[in-house]
Amino acid sequence: MPKAYWGEIKDPVHGYVYITETEKGIVDSYPMQRLRRLRQLAGSEYVYPGANHTRFEHSVGVMYLAGKVVENPNISLVVSNEEVDAARVAALLHDVGHGPFSHVFEQLLIKNLEKTHEDLTSWIIENSELSDKIVKMGYKPEEMGKLAVGKRRKPGKAFMDQIISSAVDVDKQDFIVRDTFHTGAKYGFIDVFRLIHALDVLGEDLAVELGALSALEAFMIARIESFKSIYFHRVGRAAQIMLAMAWRKRMRN
Repeated sequence: MPKAYWGEIKDPVHGYVYITETEKGIVDSYPMQRLRRLRQLAGSEYVYPGANHTRFEHSVGVMYLAGKVVENPNISLVVSNEEVDAARVAALLHDVGHGPFSHVFEQLLIKNLEKTHEDLTSWIIENSELSDKIVKMGYKPEEMGKLAVGKRRKPGKAFMDQIISSAVDVDKQDFIVRDTFHTGAKYGFIDVFRLIHALDVLGEDLAVELGALSALEAFMIARIESFKSIYFHRVGRAAQIMLAMAWRKRMRN
């Protein structure tokens, strides 16, 4: 049955991203709107001036790609309409647990609370205004909180987790394309949609058809190059380390 979309979000990477009215309610929530103030690549703006994009737009992009995965010719045969909606919402919410400066804050969470941003993502989904919104959609907040970080582990449905968290998940697909777009540090063409259309379910796991091997190889190489030239660039890492050191000193005082 065709979806009734509320409207669209114009994304610089994927174009028009259409959302339903219930998805709009999630987008308008405080936990999601907070992501507008969190940069995706904290510290990298000192290397690449254009790297000012946020966790919010990345989350919208991940939702869009998750929707494309569950609509592909193979996976659409083994998912229900409810699972399609759940995959999109879980993808949209996958980063709500990130703190200031994203991964720079992670080490403080681990050291002081023994928690990761994924732990906080699940907690926020279950204990914030998102919980009521998710219940109204017909889902359990506890299950959505687990699915958003790829840890629902429903028997026979491992691929649903793997859409969100795996070697070829939509999170990685979006941030590689988005981060190279905003930094300008591009290392070859990455055919994300070729990869998405070649995804299938083998047993209960997500798999890539052999015909898309070249697209998978390009994706993996682009990820390696992005780590070397963007995420682990010495200037960006220096900025992150100085910020982390300042936080630790402040907490000791």
